[in-house]
Amino acid sequence: MKTFSFIIALFLLLQSCTTTIYRNNVNKDDFSAIQAGKKYTFYENGKPKYKAIVSAVEENKIVGIANSQEVNIAKNDIRVIKKNNPGGTTAIVVGSAAGMAAFVALIVSLVNNSSPDYYYY
Repeated sequence: MKTFSFIIALFLLLQSCTTTIYRNNVNKDDFSAIQAGKKYTFYENGKPKYKAIVSAVEENKIVGIANSQEVNIAKNDIRVIKKNNPGGTTAIVVGSAAGMAAFVALIVSLVNNSSPDYYYY
């Protein structure tokens, strides 16, 4: 049982909670939620995803730093922008571990308090 809960916690820890800040088909040309100095994951048309720290949000582009290089991202090419939420990931892992511990404690208490007249097969 401990191995199972450890595997679940590890899986959740490896999955980072993200919040979608921008989608081109939902909030077209509304980049007001993008803040300078924050790290975002950008998904552009025809390019693999990458992470960048935003330096400035200008009229037609977003300027940022990715892999120690300045990048200019055309707003028209952006499909999705996501922001990582490590606090959410931590809350999920801690909550899962606490829930699993409570479940195990409940099962143990039920088994220990059961009547000896019953036989388990």
